[in-house]
Amino acid sequence: MRTFLLLILTGLFAINVSGQVSFSSVDSKLKTQKVNDLTELICTSPTISIEFQLKHNVVITQHKNFVTVDSQVIQIIPLKYSNNKTDSFEQNINYQKQLLDAYSKYEIDYFKNELGVTVINLNSQWVVTKSKGWFIWYFKVGNIPEQVYKKTRIQLFASTFIGDNILIINAPIFTDGDFTKAGLIVNDMMETLTILKQ
Repeated sequence: MRTFLLLILTGLFAINVSGQVSFSSVDSKLKTQKVNDLTELICTSPTISIEFQLKHNVVITQHKNFVTVDSQVIQIIPLKYSNNKTDSFEQNINYQKQLLDAYSKYEIDYFKNELGVTVINLNSQWVVTKSKGWFIWYFKVGNIPEQVYKKTRIQLFASTFIGDNILIINAPIFTDGDFTKAGLIVNDMMETLTILKQ
């Protein structure tokens, strides 16, 4: 397969936003376990461990950081950030919003400039679930210049802070996919997130 999906790029780099914050990939692993009628999807790294309790069929794929949830592809990536400030990002909601927005702009630039993807109708919003703030952003995918295994129609992202990591959930919606279904799955993940270690 030439390209798994025209996706994503997070977790494979280190970047610097506004000269103050840098991001770097975190080696993480996904596993599942059944508990009654729920599937616990667990993401662990050396610094964090989080869990989503889902009433969905969850399958870990052969591609690192990817699962399918009721056949919807989901990518889960923790990124470590470092800064030259002493205050905690976790306690500063305004700074979280600014930083997550800046990070989304970095990703958009990557899609446009590195992959040659046309970004259409970019939307974003800040939502709070169980007192955890999430930055949601999504866009329609226009021109895709290269041959890919499956073409993406919409890219949907949700990101939040967990300790000194940023957690990214990405749900690419393919041409035969359902945006509403993907949105509900991402919402379920946001709502059921439990931090086991940070």
